[in-house]
Amino acid sequence: MENSAVHSLSGPDIEALRNEALLAGAVDPTTLRFRVVEYDRYSGELIGVPIQDITFVDAVEKTARLIASRADSHFCLDPVGYIQ
Repeated sequence: MENSAVHSLSGPDIEALRNEALLAGAVDPTTLRFRVVEYDRYSGELIGVPIQDITFVDAVEKTARLIASRADSHFCLDPVGYIQ
C-alpha cells in the first residue's frame, strides 16, 4: 500500500486502496467487515481491538485517525466476515 493513499490531506483514498487490493488478486474489501487490531509498534505485543465489526470504508477512515493519534502503535485491519 502506498503511503500517499493513507496520508493524503483529504483523508484516505478508499477507491485507490480498493483498486490496489483487487489488482493484487484479493477479494473486494468493500464486501467485507473488519476489526481493527492494535499492536505495540516496538515489541509487537497485542494491545487490543479498539474497533470491531465495521465496514471497509469506516475501518480505513477510523484507522487513519488512530494512526495519527497513537504514534507508538501499529494497526491491522482483520477481516471478520462478509457484508450480508
